[in-house]
Amino acid sequence: MNINHLKKYQTFSSVAELDQHVRGFLRRYKWELSEGNLEILTYIWRHSVKYPGVSFAKVNTIVSTTGRSRSTVIRTINRFENMNLIKRVATIRPNGKRGVNLLLFQPQEAFLTPHDDTLPDTAIDTVPIEAETTSPKGFSPESQEEAENKQGEKQSLKNKKIEGRPGSRFDMDYTFLPSYIPASFVEVAKPFFTPVEVDRVWGCIHRAYKREQMHHGIEVYLEGIIRTFKQAIFLCKQGKIKKQFCGYLYSSVLEALRQEKRREMIQCSGSVYYDWLEEA
Repeated sequence: MNINHLKKYQTFSSVAELDQHVRGFLRRYKWELSEGNLEILTYIWRHSVKYPGVSFAKVNTIVSTTGRSRSTVIRTINRFENMNLIKRVATIRPNGKRGVNLLLFQPQEAFLTPHDDTLPDTAIDTVPIEAETTSPKGFSPESQEEAENKQGEKQSLKNKKIEGRPGSRFDMDYTFLPSYIPASFVEVAKPFFTPVEVDRVWGCIHRAYKREQMHHGIEVYLEGIIRTFKQAIFLCKQGKIKKQFCGYLYSSVLEALRQEKRREMIQCSGSVYYDWLEEA
């Protein structure tokens, strides 16, 4: 494929716009990404600047440059495609054979429009969801504003006007929270977070639960999750968390769930273990 034809696939008008988009994605999801995911994303990002948003790097090239296995690279690209960050486009060579797949960064309004939806009555001593940020290798520190997750033409919650009766004041308390957030967690979290922040923090916890694919419903592990949350709050209050609070909490809950999953495997009556010490 003639490299000059790549311009028609360009998805961003400038490199600055591409950078803003990718950094917006990282503000939302970087605590869910492994070190390998970040290295692969960095490589694709850095090779998408000639025609902003278009990368024609081969999988083998990414493998040799990052040192990651081919299966890891392919799995990572598939994950980014499922997250609507990139899109693969097949190309055809002049001889009619299939060419390299292009990786196109897809513009998403949620990533390009940072906002702050913290309520104005947030207590002075509340724990900020995003503490001092330390960025992955190769990334610059970004604003602590987080892009709101919205799709298509949905109106931003920040800009949506919600009114009560004429002349009345509309105050949103914790009873407005969705029913899927356990009441016991709300009680523990509300001294530190506003209702909007409680919803966001629980979303972070639930993503960790979904990723680990536990054997039971999340309510079974709620006691351990709350204990992990309290420990994270304690460390944050002590100034010992030097990155985003949600990022730290996500990693802590994920590790706690992994330990619980290992205990379940050991306790399973169907498990068979080989006692190699008795063999001698």
